[in-house]
Amino acid sequence: MQQQGGEPGLFRLQLNQYWDEKQTGKDTRDASVRLLIYRKNNPVFVEAITLKLQETLPLEFANSACAEFRELEFTEARYYDVVQFDPQKYTDPGGYYIVWERCCRNDDLTNTNSAIAAGVGMVFYLEFPPMVRGGRPFVNSSPDFKLPNGDYICLNKPFTYDVSATDADGDLLLYTIVQPFNGYTTRSVPFSVSDAPRASYPPITWNRGYSLANVIPGNPPLNINTTTGIVNVRANREGLFLFTVQCEEYRNGQRIGVVRRDIQLPVVDCSKNTPTPAIISVNNRPVSGDLVWCGSQPLVFRVDKNENYRYQWQRDGVNITGANADTLDVKIVGKYTVVTSQAKICANDTVSKQVTVSFVTPPTVKLRLEGTKPFCSGDTIVLQAEGQPGYQYQWRRNGTVLAAQETASLRVTQSGRYEVLARPGAAVCEGLDSLSLTFFPRPEARISAARPDLCPGDSVLLTATNQPGSRFDWRRDGTPFGDTINRVQTRLGGTFRVKVTNPSGCSAESALLTIRQNEQPTALLDSIPPLCGSPESVVTLNGQPVGGVYSGPGVNGNRFDPTQAGTGRHPITYRVTSAQGCRAEQTRIAVVSPGPRVTGPPSYILFKGNSVQIKTQATEEIGQYIWSPPVSLSRPDVPNPIASPLVTTPYQLTAISTVGCPTSFSIVVEVVEPMYIPSAFSPNGDGLNDVWVIPNAGQFPNCDVAVYNRWGEVVFQSKGYTIPWDGTSRQERVSPGVYTYRINTGEGPYSTTYRGQLTVIY
Repeated sequence: MQQQGGEPGLFRLQLNQYWDEKQTGKDTRDASVRLLIYRKNNPVFVEAITLKLQETLPLEFANSACAEFRELEFTEARYYDVVQFDPQKYTDPGGYYIVWERCCRNDDLTNTNSAIAAGVGMVFYLEFPPMVRGGRPFVNSSPDFKLPNGDYICLNKPFTYDVSATDADGDLLLYTIVQPFNGYTTRSVPFSVSDAPRASYPPITWNRGYSLANVIPGNPPLNINTTTGIVNVRANREGLFLFTVQCEEYRNGQRIGVVRRDIQLPVVDCSKNTPTPAIISVNNRPVSGDLVWCGSQPLVFRVDKNENYRYQWQRDGVNITGANADTLDVKIVGKYTVVTSQAKICANDTVSKQVTVSFVTPPTVKLRLEGTKPFCSGDTIVLQAEGQPGYQYQWRRNGTVLAAQETASLRVTQSGRYEVLARPGAAVCEGLDSLSLTFFPRPEARISAARPDLCPGDSVLLTATNQPGSRFDWRRDGTPFGDTINRVQTRLGGTFRVKVTNPSGCSAESALLTIRQNEQPTALLDSIPPLCGSPESVVTLNGQPVGGVYSGPGVNGNRFDPTQAGTGRHPITYRVTSAQGCRAEQTRIAVVSPGPRVTGPPSYILFKGNSVQIKTQATEEIGQYIWSPPVSLSRPDVPNPIASPLVTTPYQLTAISTVGCPTSFSIVVEVVEPMYIPSAFSPNGDGLNDVWVIPNAGQFPNCDVAVYNRWGEVVFQSKGYTIPWDGTSRQERVSPGVYTYRINTGEGPYSTTYRGQLTVIY
């Protein structure tokens, strides 16, 4: 009884039994034990605790060869569980005890009177202190006996055996050998049928010549060191001997607990080689004397197989030819024995107890199956035996008797060949029917996913264990989706489950698998102003949230260099990844300008005193215009100013684009004096004003000059005016008087037409 952690009332209870494999039948190996707890003072029942059989382990012998030779074979059965008690039920200062009774012990015990009809019972007994003392939890674990090694005592040889215990609380432990309890159980009532407290538990009865002082006779007889728990003996008598070691637990001089351990030790003559008489068994139960058997049922005698032994079966005292195995099929009535001898050395042989066989006719019984195929692992099928009222039933699976199955129906969960034996009332013959059941394995239903979460826009592949020929029913949040194959893809989170049905028709559902739907992060990137392709135009990129990655032409870290990117439109991307692995990005276009180009006429010509509008065109949007010099311009900060210079003037335009890229453009405004036209001349041959001279006509080489008389007739016309008019028309002098003229200066920016009167004087 071990305290668990610091939780008041939380204990691990464990009860250990040791089964003699040569003596204990399968029907006496309990699947659980029911422990009864009582108050010691004026005994009162407190409660019952049931422990299930958790483990069975073979008990190992130090000398396995000798143990096998002497057919010593034991199994340790462990019953345990962790139990939460109510400490307030256990406050009596006198303490409490736990008891479990069971009949019966091994009939081969030498020092006890095993011949009594009731059988030799056994009592497991433990005392423990209150769980609450003085209003506070009292922490205590009972002494814990060491797990024993399988052992036996050789005749007339010194023997020591450690039966000591340990105590988790460091309490003082004292050991004594005491008389085992027999209790109140019997062969007919193998378990305690009452929870009523007992005043005491009667001890076993010693066989003649044995006592507490002479448990195992010898020189010295069995004794124990009270402080170390070491048992000593030099035995002088063979047999199987029972005794009890009592361990008392003391704290501060006060006894607070007791644990008793019953021990059986065999004493063998290790020098003898005579084999033990074989024990004949049928269906794992020893048989001897008269055996009445159903004629329709197979009857197989069996003895424990041992390679060191040889067997010879006999019927009515006569050797059966060829019957030398450890089993014998019996089909004829008679008296059967088996002779056992050493296989490798010459030694005495032994004869088993006699079994007298007779056969009777079996009753009728029929098996019926309740259930619908297919039968799958985990299902429970009911087999129903149809016989006559009052039948007694026994069930077997693959030839092995199923314990505690004695009704007309059997709940089945395993494949195998099932047999029912039906016996009417007190009859000894049993009817038999059988059928075979196959439980097909259920498919494995397990889902795996590439990742446990999902980002918006992503997908996750869900995979179920592939089993050829199986159908897959996928569900998300309880709703069917996907295909009937073992893989589906989802773009949505949720709770997923798959039901798998194999070709046998058996199905299994997976555990739920949750795929989390993560939120999409947001990536922000400030816009990038248009840039010139110059080193001084490098800009710092600004993205949110921080910690993302910038990429694109001309990007180095968080800086964009337009000289590396080159002119053009460049996508710049900022990517961020959330803590859940979801990604987002923002892209901006970085425009790198090659710089503006300004075009227009390279020169203008105007008459002095006139004006002209300068016209320019730019390949980009211009943010600033600067004309130099600004003189004689309507505005020096516009693309098309009006120029009114009095003299020929060169102008230079500096244009700066909206992104700050500069360029220049030059023009010349040429100023021309207007044409001077005299209003009279005298072609009289005196050498003065004999011709009509136009002083700056040479500036207008393409001019067209025409003179008309009063009737509108052309008297003079010249393309260009390299030779002035001398006052003749058709080689004759014109009459004096007033004439009109028209002078067209020609095409071009300075094109104009002059009209006026010209007087010819003689």
